[in-house]
Amino acid sequence: MAWFRWLLRIALCGALLGLGFFLAATVMAGNGGTTPLPLGTALDDVAPSTLGRAAGLGAAALLVAQLLLRPIPFWTRRALAGGLTVGAVAIVAFHQSSLFVLHQVFHLVPERGFLFAPLPSSNLPALYGLMLAGALGGGALALALRAVHALPDLLTGFLFGAFGLSLFSVLPRVPGFDDVWWQWLVINGGWGWGTAFLMRPLALRGGGE
Repeated sequence: MAWFRWLLRIALCGALLGLGFFLAATVMAGNGGTTPLPLGTALDDVAPSTLGRAAGLGAAALLVAQLLLRPIPFWTRRALAGGLTVGAVAIVAFHQSSLFVLHQVFHLVPERGFLFAPLPSSNLPALYGLMLAGALGGGALALALRAVHALPDLLTGFLFGAFGLSLFSVLPRVPGFDDVWWQWLVINGGWGWGTAFLMRPLALRGGGE
């Protein structure tokens, strides 16, 4: 019964996350992904079955992630789970915020960030694509910092972002990634620095296996 309750709780959390992400994308996708729509207007053409699919995908994704992480040793699992979460959050808190400031205040980049327009050949909103990339990068960075204690975390994070996340520029166009190279070193490096900074409360180097 304990296993069943655990699975049910994970599935419920995943369903709520799936619905939340779907509703956010639906509301924010108005006018090409630049201007939010009123919730009622955004949901006018959304069938209940679509909401069900979003909830089901969220539940399935979180269940799969939890089941894949569960056999991993505790401290490694803790670092990986924390890195995945923090990496995605840092995309919003540092990466896209920096892009927004460079666009709105300094007019250095044509994209304003926080775009929900779908990626080419995909229905995945651009912001969610970047958050997925950030999650994967955050997981890798957390494991690297956990494995090699001698690495200075903030400098490693900056370099990891500047040269690692920037590799996504070779993928089908993510809005903004075709701008001047040094801007993306700064923006992506800022993501890496922010990710490493947000990982500090996780105390990745503070526990034993």
